[in-house]
Amino acid sequence: MIIIEDNTDHFDIIDDAFMSITEIDVEVVRADTLTKGKRLLLSENFDICLCDLQLPDSTIIETVEWLSSQTNPLPIVTLTSLNSSDVARNLLKKGIQDYLPKDSLTPALLYKTCLYAIERFRHQKIVAGYNQDMQVFCASLSHDFNGHITRIMGVSRSLKSDLMERTSCTPTELKWFEYIEKSTTEVHKLVSNLHSYLSVGYTDQVFESVCVKSVIENVTSSLKGALQVDFELNIPNELTTIQGNSTLLQILFQNLIVNSIKFNNGYPIIDISVRAHGNHVDVILKDNGIGFEQKHVQKIFSPFNRLANGMKFGGSGLGLSIVKRIIEHHNGSIEAHSELGVGSQFILKFNKE
Repeated sequence: MIIIEDNTDHFDIIDDAFMSITEIDVEVVRADTLTKGKRLLLSENFDICLCDLQLPDSTIIETVEWLSSQTNPLPIVTLTSLNSSDVARNLLKKGIQDYLPKDSLTPALLYKTCLYAIERFRHQKIVAGYNQDMQVFCASLSHDFNGHITRIMGVSRSLKSDLMERTSCTPTELKWFEYIEKSTTEVHKLVSNLHSYLSVGYTDQVFESVCVKSVIENVTSSLKGALQVDFELNIPNELTTIQGNSTLLQILFQNLIVNSIKFNNGYPIIDISVRAHGNHVDVILKDNGIGFEQKHVQKIFSPFNRLANGMKFGGSGLGLSIVKRIIEHHNGSIEAHSELGVGSQFILKFNKE
């Protein structure tokens, strides 16, 4: 075990507490600065690291940044005083296993905390291995499916071109070639959506400050270039900034906006607004689409569920389930309110930055 602690009295208390625990035989190594601690962590192997937040060669902010990076393959428990407990609690969200308040430290608490931290870290490594397997599976699934689909599309186009050179195709034959083209394109989209759905929560995502307005503007610009449908999107000059992953948030808003455009019998108009309350902020998307009956609200977020006519509107039925998984991955939630023939409103609840 390594303890990064500059206060000799505090270190002695912790060391004595460990020596009094009869269930384990602990070898304790001390570093009185963060620099020395980092050096020891690189040169030796430890089962766990206890790290003070207030060190002589590092500010609390710098120590927190190092702890948040999680570059060391071992569990970390922070040692806190009264004025740093809030900081330690926030670090739990960023990967440290636990924290210990110095003013209430006992051998029993020390033993339990370190034992749980080691076990929790071991479990995290197992989960990380599962996540890596899932990433490989998703990539393989997408690659293999799309490879076969691309070959089918290529054969169909070559066959059509060859027939057109030798003879003229009948309207029925042209219709079948069009059907093959449309169906393979839809399968391409389905595979892409499945990849997105399965990947959320199984990839290593970095959370940072994200400007929601910039994300929505990028999505809008991309869709206006890709879609052959005109639409109007109204967005306020000021939109909130949240902690999140910009790539996932782009997928989230793209799915919501595409849904509002697709499920619309007229000219799509989408209004986006924001509402702050307490430690949360709501991003509200309202459209003038076909809507749905409110009694079906829970069904719309289920994979492969389509309330609208599938033949008329198409789609895989995965869009809103992807949206739900992404916002839950951001520790948020989503609500939907709608009226058939009037439009829908989606309320995305995020934690403030």
